[in-house]
Amino acid sequence: MDALIGVVDELLWRSGTWVHGHIGEIALAFVATLLVVFGGAINRTFARTVRPYPWVVRITAFVLMCAFGYGAVTVMLTPLLAEVLLFVETRYLGLVAVAAFLAIGVIAERKHQI
Repeated sequence: MDALIGVVDELLWRSGTWVHGHIGEIALAFVATLLVVFGGAINRTFARTVRPYPWVVRITAFVLMCAFGYGAVTVMLTPLLAEVLLFVETRYLGLVAVAAFLAIGVIAERKHQI
């Protein structure tokens, strides 16, 4: 039993250390995935907001939102999420990363995107 606990503990430390070394990329993947999952709702809300305006204004606003809005959200949230993830003890960081991606997958499934 001690050998099994040792193997699991070593696996947790190794996976956590690997995730810690790639925390920026993993945070970016989380943010990008969340934007994909919730992008449809964001776009629908935005479309309702700009609906009363002329076609040229709507198109320009949509392009600006996609080019700068989503980009700004990604640039601002990625380092914040990376900092939040660094609060997790390294031993559990791998598990947290996998669990977070699985949770995003469940959300996507419930939103009928899978």
